[in-house]
Amino acid sequence: MNAIENDGYYENREFYLEESADGVNWTAVAVNGQDVNSLGGEAAKFSMSSVFCWGTASFYSTQPFLRLRCISNETVLNELVFLDETGAVVTPVNAEAYAALFDENVKYPGESTFRDSTYFDEIYHARTAYEMTQNVYNYEWTHPPLGKFIISIGVRIFGMCPFGWRIMGTLFGIAMLPIFYLFTRRLFGKTWISTVTTVLFAADFMHFAQTRIATIDVYVTFFIILMYYFMYRYYRMSFNDTPLVKTFVPLLLCGISMGLGCACKWPGVYAGIGLAVIFFYTIFVRFMEYRYACNDPEGESNGISHEMVIKNFLKNVLYTFGFCVLAFVIIPGTIYTLSYIPFNNGTDMGLIQRMLKNQIDMWEYHSDLDATHPFSSTWYEWPIMKRPIWYYNKTLANGLQENISAFGNPAVWWAGIPAFLYMLFRMIARKDKKATFLSIGYLAQLIPWTGVTRCTFIYHYFPSVPFVIIMVGYSMYCLTYSTENVKTRRTVAISCMVYAAIAVGLFAMFYPVLSGYPIHVEYALKWLRWFKDSWVLVSG
Repeated sequence: MNAIENDGYYENREFYLEESADGVNWTAVAVNGQDVNSLGGEAAKFSMSSVFCWGTASFYSTQPFLRLRCISNETVLNELVFLDETGAVVTPVNAEAYAALFDENVKYPGESTFRDSTYFDEIYHARTAYEMTQNVYNYEWTHPPLGKFIISIGVRIFGMCPFGWRIMGTLFGIAMLPIFYLFTRRLFGKTWISTVTTVLFAADFMHFAQTRIATIDVYVTFFIILMYYFMYRYYRMSFNDTPLVKTFVPLLLCGISMGLGCACKWPGVYAGIGLAVIFFYTIFVRFMEYRYACNDPEGESNGISHEMVIKNFLKNVLYTFGFCVLAFVIIPGTIYTLSYIPFNNGTDMGLIQRMLKNQIDMWEYHSDLDATHPFSSTWYEWPIMKRPIWYYNKTLANGLQENISAFGNPAVWWAGIPAFLYMLFRMIARKDKKATFLSIGYLAQLIPWTGVTRCTFIYHYFPSVPFVIIMVGYSMYCLTYSTENVKTRRTVAISCMVYAAIAVGLFAMFYPVLSGYPIHVEYALKWLRWFKDSWVLVSG
């Protein structure tokens, strides 16, 4: 017989199984093939290691009474199912006395997979999202709380089930695409190339895998796209030819997005550093325009009087700096602090105290972490995808397996390497403002990881991926419009579309190992495992 348990939010719980003929005198039952003769009562012990998933304990008993005891401090069982040797559900005669424990036996899937259980870091983030709905101690405190709170919205609406803890990430992943399109449309001014670039983003493996799992990377990446979109709008403005108040609008929206991103995960702070570089570069450009105007006070440029530029420059700069204190310090700081309202650290501390203590705790945790992982990788390995992270594996019957890995679309990520070098060339040699903007955004997300010595993973590259794809898109734009020959332009544009189709084809080809779709191992080993020693996409 099997006892199938759906664990709650306590991991590594130990249980003890006993049997009795009279309900008074109890003896140990050997569990999972353990030998009572050699182990004695220890043979009746078994553990459930994970949370919000089904766990199994096998045993044999002919007695009418069974007793299951938790020998850890405390535990939560959401459901308990007994199966006989044929796999049929056995309902205890006193099941009505424990109605909540046996009321959903029919929902037991028979073969537990990621579709009904947590996998990878969902055991931390989905669990904490649930704890937020219950206002109990938050188990995961190593990242700011907003991402987990957003996950908890789905849990509040749909319940503590895989759909509930994953739906918000999926919705945010979908919402990235129209925002990404608007961003690239503003950058390129060409509908066709913005469409091609957005298709590349939709076909990226990392975007797909990370928006289907209940972790927090999707949220910080979403807000990073937003904050750079609004900063680009400001980057292309000038208070010399635009009313000053109007230039404050994108700055305000950028600051709000930054606050939300930082409250999800600290890479939002990295993005903030890039925003600051772009902002001060923009002010420097305005200063150079001011210097140029001072050399010719009676002249004008693009219909703008140099006299007006000289007259308003200092006032505009001071007002802009003052507004940025509000937009990039006060408002983000307020958002970050308010994100701690649902955070419970098990104390009676006030909101600000909880927030400040958690900053210290997070810093100490990440600074002191000394851990290893078989699928860890370093920052310089991410662009070449040396080590994908293998999230999930399940062996099924008939040689089938389910697998989920996170890495990039080779057609996109590998093209991003020369695209980045091309951006640097255009930034330095041609003073290209768009290339400068994209290079700063990309480096702001990547450079901070060069100083991180703890265990890191390829999914930490996810916030950089939008910049990788936009750099590829801008490279396509430059190649297409580098000539006045219409026929040549058409040929290059068609080539770009074919390239996007190849990326989509690769997505379809790798889809099974990104989604958990059952496939034969031979298919993955023959066609998908391009690097035998480092791409572990299936078991075998």
